[in-house]
Amino acid sequence: MNYFIRLFIFSLTCYFCVLSIAGAQNSVSEPSSSIVKATLLEASTMTINGSSTLHDWEVDATGFTVQFQIPEAWFESEEIWAGNDVSQLSVTVPVEHLDGGKNKMNRDLRDALKFPGFQTIRFTWEQIVFTGEIDTGRRAEVDGQVTIAGETRQVRFEADLGLNEWSQIVASGSAELNMKDFGIEPPTAFFGVIRTDEKVDLTFELYFGYE
Repeated sequence: MNYFIRLFIFSLTCYFCVLSIAGAQNSVSEPSSSIVKATLLEASTMTINGSSTLHDWEVDATGFTVQFQIPEAWFESEEIWAGNDVSQLSVTVPVEHLDGGKNKMNRDLRDALKFPGFQTIRFTWEQIVFTGEIDTGRRAEVDGQVTIAGETRQVRFEADLGLNEWSQIVASGSAELNMKDFGIEPPTAFFGVIRTDEKVDLTFELYFGYE
């Protein structure tokens, strides 16, 4: 075989080998798109805020759980976040662990929520759409269903999401709920003289990490 032909074949072979190695390196360097289960951190809080003809009131929710599955890359940069990346989002709040600071208030609240017949308040997401940028990250519109006292209703609310300095996802916001929409009669006291407003706000500040 002519020397120049052999040299041409050898050069061409080396060229394709270099392309193959470069392609392999590029595929390895691409960010991971694996789905992870975010861990709800202890700093997370959730409260129910309402009012009455006597005074405003607040109930702390403790022992609640959040199932949140997202791409691992969400913990690296909020610029790549997309609502359709979320593969699971649900919140479960035990009615037994709602605490208004007074035993009578707790009993009245549990009676109104038809406990122990219905032991949890539950939210399940249907859609998340990021709607704009804010100082702390991004704002999202969340659609889903809330089940209270055995009744399920559609809800929509806004939430602010961002990454803090420890690469934790922080989500905060509030959702307005009308107790009568769920067949719940707002508690009263002193033969109806003190009446609780039927609308309440469920506010939250949730912190997520992952292992």
